[in-house]
Amino acid sequence: MADVRERWLSGRAVSLHAAALVFVPGCALAAWWQIGRAQDGNQLSYFYSVMWPAFGLLALYFWWLLIHTDYDNVGLKGMRRQQAQAAVADDAPGEATSPVAPAAAAEAPAPAADMEVDDPELAAYNARLAELSAAGPKTWRKKEPVVVRRAQ
Repeated sequence: MADVRERWLSGRAVSLHAAALVFVPGCALAAWWQIGRAQDGNQLSYFYSVMWPAFGLLALYFWWLLIHTDYDNVGLKGMRRQQAQAAVADDAPGEATSPVAPAAAAEAPAPAADMEVDDPELAAYNARLAELSAAGPKTWRKKEPVVVRRAQ
């Protein structure tokens, strides 16, 4: 019950409800106005009389999507939660969370540092990928520095 109340009556949800209650009827009113103008002979208003209801439907779709998206399970927060659950599952050897996890771990290629590579460009590329992987996910707070490498 608390989850439903939080989903529909939180401050964010109430502001989304208010925006939808203003925008969707506004789109319907604009479509009605454009239909009247089209009937008076304005050819471009035929396009607008279809466009405004489309905007209203898009607004309803995004309202529904924003209300029902569980931000604890998607995005960066969800990815961190999955990584934490995978770390807990790795610590407990007999309790794998999914049947795919042991097979995927067995088929994983060796890290780039362990492999001998004849091509120096490929070795540098693999080293850069390992460096990026060790740095973790890039976010707006933790931006990757720009690296410019020029051929010599």
